[in-house]
Amino acid sequence: MNSRRMTLRFDSMDDIIPEVERLRRGCRTVGTWSLAQICQHLAMVARRVVDMPATDTPDRSQWVPPEQKAEVFRSGRIPEGLPAPDALLPPKDVDLDAAVEALRSALAYFKASDGPKVPHRFFGYLTRDEWEQLQCIHCAHHLSFAIPDATSR
Repeated sequence: MNSRRMTLRFDSMDDIIPEVERLRRGCRTVGTWSLAQICQHLAMVARRVVDMPATDTPDRSQWVPPEQKAEVFRSGRIPEGLPAPDALLPPKDVDLDAAVEALRSALAYFKASDGPKVPHRFFGYLTRDEWEQLQCIHCAHHLSFAIPDATSR
């Protein structure tokens, strides 16, 4: 793990936006993305997993073993360095206010939905609760690269 990251865990999707609001008052990032890019990526993922149509033939070649999936859900951590699909990479010039609003909207959209109908590309079929937990884990992973300034702590 990047030793400069902060430890972050969300027990509920309702905890995510308050942390983002705290970070937007002042933070520095220790990864390759700005806070705006992080928020935009998280918004894109939350919306995409709900909107993707179910498929009859999922690609199981990237699915991790059940014990690795269980460890991610137990620990609340996903490994660093997993490549995002190109369609989920944020542009470099993202406006922070717009990205935060996109994330707020996407999380509300996710929560109001019946949940994704597609299997996760690494974890396979998930229950609605597992999908929500994974959103919390994914958001905590990326937001842990944003270190709050002393004034925003």
